[in-house]
This record gives sequence, C-alpha cells and structure tokens, in this order.
Amino acid sequence: MGLFDAIKKMTGGGKVSQVETVKGPTRVLREAGIDTTCLDCKIGADGSVTISGIVESDASRDEIISVLEGMSNISGIINEINVAQAPPETTADEPAAETAAEPETASKDAGHTYTVQSGDTLWKISQEMYGNGSKYMKIFEANTPMLENPDRLFPGQELVIPELED
Repeated sequence: MGLFDAIKKMTGGGKVSQVETVKGPTRVLREAGIDTTCLDCKIGADGSVTISGIVESDASRDEIISVLEGMSNISGIINEINVAQAPPETTADEPAAETAAEPETASKDAGHTYTVQSGDTLWKISQEMYGNGSKYMKIFEANTPMLENPDRLFPGQELVIPELED
C-alpha cells in the first residue's frame, strides 16, 4: 500500500475534511495589537495557558487576559503576569525618591542615559556606548537595584551609562 492509499484509508476513501487552523496564544495577542516581547506563554497538557511576564499597567494585564479568554481552544488561563512598578509621582516641592536615594550616582552620571529597546542586552549596549561589550558590568553596577539580573532587561527601562575610568 502506498502513501496516498494510506491517506485515503485514514480520511475515509479520499474525502478530506476541512482542517481547522488553531492559532497559539502569542499569535492571537500580537494580532490584537499587544506587544508580546516581555510575555511568555506555555500551554499545559490540559489545554490551559500559563502566561507570565511584566506589563506596564493593570489595564494592560486585564486586556491580555480578556483576549486569551476569547480563545475557544483553551481550557483555562493561569495568570502569572506582574505589573511593573511605576516610579512614585513627585511634586515640584519634593525631590524625586531616586535622586534623594542615590545622590552620588545621579550627579556623577548626569546626562548619560540609554532607553532599553526590544532585543537589547547589556553586552550590546556596552558595545554601542563603550565600543567594548565586555564592559557591560559597569552599566549593570550603575543601575542596581533597578536591575536585579544583568540578563533581564525590559523595553522602556532608562539606564544610567557611567563614564569609564581610564
């Protein structure tokens, strides 16, 4: 029996029914206009989707969950999304908490900042700013405690780029 005969047998005599195309959760989110670069979706054996990552606001998290709830091919959603903490708002009379907490860093490094883009790494930023990727730990050290791990950057983070000492 040839390959085509086997297919005919499996499909009931050669009549092929329409195949349903199923989109994954990441694709569905992207098609809904949601940036998925900081999100991770895992599909469980029971058909549930575990979604994790960091978003800017509660509204963003709610929108993601709402889009996923609209998918007919999943059995449930496990929400492990964290909302990034926004810096506290300050008035003109009170200094920003960041400036008060790290005066020497703020004055030493004033004017040299970099906004993280999707796909950036500290090595890549160091290569761009210093011409040497191996100096990435200087950037990491200047941005603790905002950065807990040199391998975890998120788009939109504003990094201080310190001057290199000769």
